[in-house]
Amino acid sequence: MLSDLYDLDFRGHLPTFIDGFLSHRLFQVRAGSTLSDTYEQEMGVPQGSILSPVLFSLKINNIVKSVLKGSEASLFVDDFALCIRAKFLPHAQRLMQLCVNSVQDWISNNGFKFSTSKTVCMHFCNQRNHFAEPTILLDKTPIKVVPEAKFLGVVFDRTLSYSSHINYLKTNCLKALDILKVVGHTDWGADQKTLLCLYRALVRSKLDYGCIVYGAASNNILKKLDPIHHQGIRIALGAFRTSPVTSLYAKAQEMSLKNRRKKLSMNYVLKLKTCPDNPAYSCVFE
Repeated sequence: MLSDLYDLDFRGHLPTFIDGFLSHRLFQVRAGSTLSDTYEQEMGVPQGSILSPVLFSLKINNIVKSVLKGSEASLFVDDFALCIRAKFLPHAQRLMQLCVNSVQDWISNNGFKFSTSKTVCMHFCNQRNHFAEPTILLDKTPIKVVPEAKFLGVVFDRTLSYSSHINYLKTNCLKALDILKVVGHTDWGADQKTLLCLYRALVRSKLDYGCIVYGAASNNILKKLDPIHHQGIRIALGAFRTSPVTSLYAKAQEMSLKNRRKKLSMNYVLKLKTCPDNPAYSCVFE
């Protein structure tokens, strides 16, 4: 940590203070009224401290420097992903193994450790031919190859159809709609304005998250989410099941999910246009 602070041109009393802050820290574990023996924290930052998230971020951000050229990496706090694109699977497997070895060396030298149980490997391919599963070793242990995995709240499948994510999203939204049904009782329920606010906070926010990504799915798959949107508006307005959808949109001042996905995508593009340093800039505009 002190070496990283030095590379960031921190001098004077601040590094000395952080050195004293991290060194010789003692901790105990309490179960009920019983305290364990006292131990010294050899690695890591103290849990619950204001400085801990900042120091952790400064340290973990350097992991991207260990990624080899020709590969891509994504880092969000402690969620890390490596991506390799190649025409042939054996070539991609070799490149990925070299990149994993480089990252493994970095974490071993910097006091980090990957969770082997949470680390998975996915092979994205649109071809229908059957391929042998790639074998990638992490600390001499094969990484589990899975047909789908969740990354930052979005479920990715091998063909990038996002059907698994749509089903996962539908299940979560239906649970949130049950809350609206209780709060929107006809005898003692809340008014329309309050119910619409609850719908937008509890249900529509789930539908909006990641829509720029999963919006690439086919229209037949995306249509599975439309009944949830319509049902939520009906509950909030107290409308009948036979009420036309267009009238529901007008009354609630809402738009269809298809148009809303387009709107959010355009907002993202406009925001991205003002930030040429964003890693996604070249991917979108060039």
